Amino acid sequence: MDAAVNSSAPRELGAASAPARPSHPGLGRRQIGLLPLIAVMYLTISGGAYGVEDAIAAGGARITLLLCLLVPAAVSLPTALMAAELTALFPVEGGFYFWVKEAFGSFAGFAEAYLTILYTGVDMAIYPVLFASYLAFLVPAGPLAGFLIAAAMVWICGGLNLLGVRPVGRASILLTAVLLTPFAAFVIAGAATLRHWSLPPSIPPGSGTFGALGAALAVVIWNFCGWENLSVVAAEIRGAQRNYVRAVAIVLPLVVIGYLLPLMVGTAAVANPARWTTGAFARIGQRLGGVYLGSALAAGGMVSALAVFQAAMLWVSRTPYVLAHERFLPNGLTRMWERQGTPWTAIVASCAVCTMLLPLGFMALVTLDVTFYMAALVLEMAALVKLRRLYPGRAGLFVIGGGRAGLLLTVAAPLAVWIATFAVAANSPGARIQLAIAAMLMTGVWPAHALCARIFGGPENAIDPPG
Repeated sequence: MDAAVNSSAPRELGAASAPARPSHPGLGRRQIGLLPLIAVMYLTISGGAYGVEDAIAAGGARITLLLCLLVPAAVSLPTALMAAELTALFPVEGGFYFWVKEAFGSFAGFAEAYLTILYTGVDMAIYPVLFASYLAFLVPAGPLAGFLIAAAMVWICGGLNLLGVRPVGRASILLTAVLLTPFAAFVIAGAATLRHWSLPPSIPPGSGTFGALGAALAVVIWNFCGWENLSVVAAEIRGAQRNYVRAVAIVLPLVVIGYLLPLMVGTAAVANPARWTTGAFARIGQRLGGVYLGSALAAGGMVSALAVFQAAMLWVSRTPYVLAHERFLPNGLTRMWERQGTPWTAIVASCAVCTMLLPLGFMALVTLDVTFYMAALVLEMAALVKLRRLYPGRAGLFVIGGGRAGLLLTVAAPLAVWIATFAVAANSPGARIQLAIAAMLMTGVWPAHALCARIFGGPENAIDPPG
């Protein structure tokens, strides 16, 4: 399984071939095509402008709007290109785990999966919290009721995922249309405010420049990251070598427009950062278009949280499934519901972990999420460089253009933003504590690897996939 790791000899590939990796026929029997892939990818990355409100509260409208232009160019585009190239090279279930393992060996692959589990654990807990927050706009509820509502959403989405990849794909198409409709009405209702639009004031009163920038940057990155995530379900994507890059080309501009237009309308109507908290779009929508638009945006926020969660559960649940086959997690996580072609124990376990993380607050979750995600991205970008050397000839496969300069820019741009994010975030006392916690959790990869390999056997005893 580690032939490429143990040899540095270049390999020639054609469009129909890729490095030999475990297939998972139990999952690959049912696949989604380009349109549901576009919808699932859009939801995995964005799900509408919901969730970006806290960036304005932290850093002000001007910083947030500028970051919504910078981050897609410096982080999203390079990451999406990296994901498209490596998914074309490795169209297998497990995605980025096998990218890193192929490039640097078993421990590096485990480290990638470990960091992924850390950031997906906190990331997945964010959406039920947003769901309960938007529901509170329509039906006020106390903390206990909010928790129970969020937990119910987790398990409803888990149930949909148990039915298989195709129901998730069809639901994603419908939910995307439903959640974007209120934003279209919001932009139309506020179109008049754009005629004399200009950048709003910069820093919220009482905020330091670096602290405000760091907090806003963390939230904006969270809203624009995750382009490689669906590589984990590549075996369940029809024509993944071609369709992944096609989906990226369509989804990236949709995501950018989907944030910028509502933010421009919203900040033109309400420039005060203190009024931009979770649920702000619903309140501003009520001001611009009346109670019906406000209620529709609140309902859209609930739909967005549910839609993003059910789409993300598709790939999140496959990570423990693949690790169990690699003998890093219990064998029980490989159990399949054969009729639906779904790893049911991995889905149930993922829902249970998400439920336990619900009590954490939004900003704490976002800071931890971005920290773990960017650490995993370092390994993925390093794998991109190494695998370009190991597999230089890829006739018919998508490869990032520009030669060495293009590759260098693809790797350097998001990493530079990462360094800047944590440099400025460290000026906030709360962020320092969260970054320290994240650092301690990340160092746990060494004992976790040793323990998991000892208890469960490690990749040298990997289980053949069912089917």
